[in-house]
Parts: sequence; C-alpha cells; structure tokens
Amino acid sequence: MLILASGSPRRAELLRRANMSFEVRVSPAEEPEHRPELIPTELWPACLAYMKAAAVQNTLRPSERGAIILAADTIVVHNHRILNKARDRRHARQILASLSGKTHDVITGICLMRGKDVRLSRAIATCRFRKLSPARLTAYLDTNLWKDKAGAYGIQDDHDPFVTLVAGDITTVIGLPVALVQSELASFPKE
Repeated sequence: MLILASGSPRRAELLRRANMSFEVRVSPAEEPEHRPELIPTELWPACLAYMKAAAVQNTLRPSERGAIILAADTIVVHNHRILNKARDRRHARQILASLSGKTHDVITGICLMRGKDVRLSRAIATCRFRKLSPARLTAYLDTNLWKDKAGAYGIQDDHDPFVTLVAGDITTVIGLPVALVQSELASFPKE
C-alpha cells in the first residue's frame, strides 16, 4: 500500500499517469521557516518531506503499519533565496517580475517512510523565464493560476507561456520527480 502524504492534485495526477495505485492522506505537518544556517537550502525540501511523512505515519491505524508513505515538497530558488507561494496578487507580481528573463532552480525533495525505514532524496531542475511584458504578466495574474504554487507559476499550466525547462525532469518542476520516486520505491526495503 502506498500513501501519498499530499493534497496536491498535481502530485496525485503524476502518480496516476505513472499507473501507480495509492491513497491520499493530507499531512497535518506545519512547515517551519527555513533557517539556512542550520539546513542548506538544497536539502530543505527533503527535510520538509520527512516532516510531512512522519506526521502521516503518526496517524496510521495498526492495520496500515505496513504502508509506504510518500511525501514531497518543492521549492523555487533564485539568487540563493527560496521563493515561496505568493501571499497575494501583489506578492505574485513581485515574484514573477524577479524571475523575468532569468534562470532559477526548482528542487523537489521526497521522503519514503515505513516504520523506521526512511529514504530521503531530491531532484533539481533548472528553468528559464522569458522576459515578461507588463501586459503578459497582468494577463497571467488574471488567470489566478499563480495561487498555491511555489514561485507563483506552474510549468504544466496551459496559460504559462513563459517558462522553459533548461535541465532536469519536468515532473520535478511540477512537484514530484516520478522517475526518482519509481527508482527509490524499487530499491526500498521489503517488509
């Protein structure tokens, strides 16, 4: 049994496309603020994924103890800063304007957990934004597709005409590096 510790419809869709069967359990974990002096930025998404998986594991019924929990977290990093989800439209405009015409990294960390067996991993993709005109930026903001997405955009959205994948797997940018998940599951300790 595989439990996806995420309410993200994008992650669930990626698993369905990979013909994986799973159950969704939204993690009750609270995300603390990143402290780069304690945890390097590139490791932060895997740490968050671990917190989410552990929180779901604590809610399992005895009959579910053999389930493998899969949790993930995605961050956008530009100029050594994490660009979180936009708080509002004004913040989304600031984030997107800062990315305009530039390159940034997207890091998705994953955690597989079953009891004391834990596997942490991450994937990194590099993206480039085309230069955004004020009109194009406003048109995108009007779609509201920036909501609930790290970096205020979704590369998979039809209305996202400005992101080009430079290096890495597009599923990393969407929020779940499927090939990495499959590889880690294949080598995960058997019960």
